Amino acid sequence: MKRNLSIERALRWHFWKRHEKTPKFIIPPRSVIRLIRTDPDWDTDLQIGDRLRIGYYSRQDGPNCVWLVDSAGNYNRTWDQKSLLDYFEIASLSDETDLYGLHRPVLEPL
Repeated sequence: MKRNLSIERALRWHFWKRHEKTPKFIIPPRSVIRLIRTDPDWDTDLQIGDRLRIGYYSRQDGPNCVWLVDSAGNYNRTWDQKSLLDYFEIASLSDETDLYGLHRPVLEPL
């Protein structure tokens, strides 16, 4: 049976490629955010006024997936970059330049 190289090439390059665009504004890691609005459909223990930090981004997930770090220093929630500012406000913006935290220490508790 003859191999169809165009299908193999398409599967290798286009199937795994993400079709999401990189957001124009990426909130840097170590920034502190505060919850300002909730949704009644959420099944979560977050209350209005809770403070969270933006964790280091994952190379596998990319900058569209925001990791939220609780006050104990645990990475326990993810959010998308598009709707983050709809539910949270930035309390303090970090000056961190390394999005992925490759050579940075682990985040400490707030």
